[in-house]
Amino acid sequence: MTKLTLVVPTYNLGQYFNAMLKTISDQTADFELWLVDDHSTDGTAERAAEFVRGVPMFHVEQFDRHRGVSVARNFGIDHASGDVVAFADGDDRLHPDFVKTLVNGFDQDTPAVTVGYEWWHTPMDPRDHYETLSQQTMFQQASQRGSEIGGYIWNKAYSLAAIERRQLRFDESLSIAEDYLFTASFVANNPGIYVYDPAIRYTKINRPNSTLRSRSFSDRRVEEQVFQRIYQMGRQL
Repeated sequence: MTKLTLVVPTYNLGQYFNAMLKTISDQTADFELWLVDDHSTDGTAERAAEFVRGVPMFHVEQFDRHRGVSVARNFGIDHASGDVVAFADGDDRLHPDFVKTLVNGFDQDTPAVTVGYEWWHTPMDPRDHYETLSQQTMFQQASQRGSEIGGYIWNKAYSLAAIERRQLRFDESLSIAEDYLFTASFVANNPGIYVYDPAIRYTKINRPNSTLRSRSFSDRRVEEQVFQRIYQMGRQL
C-alpha cells in the first residue's frame, strides 16, 4: 500500500494550530507526519513537540532561526520516508479522509493525486469519485489562478520518486507563488495520467495576517515574473 508523508510547516500559528492538529488526529488512514517549525516565538513549536510525542510515525523539527516556508517544505521532502508526499498549511483544516483519498488515488499509475478544496469557491461537482486528467489538462489547471484544481500544493500528493528523478525543490528565494512554480514544474516534467477526486478534502482558512493578505507591490511583481516562467514551461508541452 502507498505510504504518504504529510509535511506541515508551522510558524506562529497561535489559536489556529490546535484545530489543524485535531484534523490530523482524526485521519482515517495511517501516514508519516513532519511538523517543521520555522522558529516560532508564540508556543507553536512547543505545541508541535507535545503533539508528536510518543507517536512513532510523527516527527518534529525546530529551526534555530526563521528560514521561510520553502525551506521548511524542502526539509520535509528531504526527510520523507513515504512513497508520496503531501503538504498542508498549519492553520487550515483536513477532512478525515484527506490522507485516505490521496493514498487510494495512487492505486492508479499516476505521478500525482489532487482533491477538492473549499476556499473562495467549491468544486462544480463535489461527488466523491476519481477522474483522470492528461498532463496538458493538469498543467492548464495548475498554472492558472483560481482554477478548480489550482497550483496550490495543499490539495495534492506527489510521487516522491518523481520529485527525486527531477531533483525538484521549492525555490527558497521566493516568498510568494512558490507553490505554483513547484506544482507547474512537477507537472511539466512528469508525463502521465493525473488523478482528481473533487470531493472536498481540504478547507483553506483566511487568516488576517496571512502572506496572501499582506502582499506588497514588489511581491506582486515577483508573482508576475513567476507566472511568466510558468507560461514558458507550458509552451514546451
